[in-house]
Amino acid sequence: MDRRTYIAGVGVAAASALAGCGGSGGGGSEETTTLPPDTVQCDLVDYAFRPGTDETLTIDAGTTVRFVWQTGNHNIVVEEKPAASEWAGEPDIYGQGHTYEHEFTVPGSYHVVCEPHVNMGMVADILVTESSDSGGNDTATNGSN
Repeated sequence: MDRRTYIAGVGVAAASALAGCGGSGGGGSEETTTLPPDTVQCDLVDYAFRPGTDETLTIDAGTTVRFVWQTGNHNIVVEEKPAASEWAGEPDIYGQGHTYEHEFTVPGSYHVVCEPHVNMGMVADILVTESSDSGGNDTATNGSN
């Protein structure tokens, strides 16, 4: 085997090996994010708050909820909240990639909607309970207790 044939063969083998390292190619937009203590994430995706639409998002008072726009054209309009709460939501409409955080300090029931998609069922319920002072976000549940 001459030198040119050998180098060409090595190049093809290397390219083939690297092609296999590209992953599945299917979910490049998914990211793993480590949340700070006392923080839970709620995704706004398609026509749902996840969690919140199909199951109540239950958290302790003092927990921060990070709302993440996984798809675009969403907002958060607070329709019901405890009287002592001053939370105004995120009423402007934003696109994919936007994030908004709110620390829920007032216990009670909250009901929010996404105005552009409310007729498609994009509503959420958030239940804030008295803080158990557990020091973590392990109290976030899906309402199925």
